[in-house]
Amino acid sequence: MSDDLKPPDLASWQRLLEDKAYWQQSPDAHYAELFRVADDLLGQGAIDLEQWQALKARADQSHKDSPAVNVAHEVDDPEA
Repeated sequence: MSDDLKPPDLASWQRLLEDKAYWQQSPDAHYAELFRVADDLLGQGAIDLEQWQALKARADQSHKDSPAVNVAHEVDDPEA
């Protein structure tokens, strides 16, 4: 069975959150994927509503920070 077919777990969500390349290149898609995985975790009973809300808050903060971080990165290294 391929990794793509395994149901998500909290470690998968955390790895996704920490995927800085994905986050910087496509913040909206990254945000949507964090929500999709969190929803899957809730739906399969791997987390409860309180945990889902905590994941949502972390995703919200990450998404809120993305424009500022991307601009700072461009200012620091415009050739990147």
